[in-house]
Amino acid sequence: MSGPGRDTEYTVEDVTTIFQDREDYAEPLTASEVAEALGCSRRTALNKLHDLEDSTDITSKKVGGRSRVWWIPVHVDQ
Repeated sequence: MSGPGRDTEYTVEDVTTIFQDREDYAEPLTASEVAEALGCSRRTALNKLHDLEDSTDITSKKVGGRSRVWWIPVHVDQ
């Protein structure tokens, strides 16, 4: 276990699993919901989500003054 003041490292898989292991795969999540699922602070989850947005399929959208939701786009074949 990490000591005080040390951040736990979360992998891409840790975060993407949260999105994939839901009943509605397309439902967006808030940073608070990701933080709760990871067991970390909202700030830690938010930092990880911003990092992953630059390097993975995770996408976000501002939905209010300071609110943002995150999701992995679902590609539907027609």
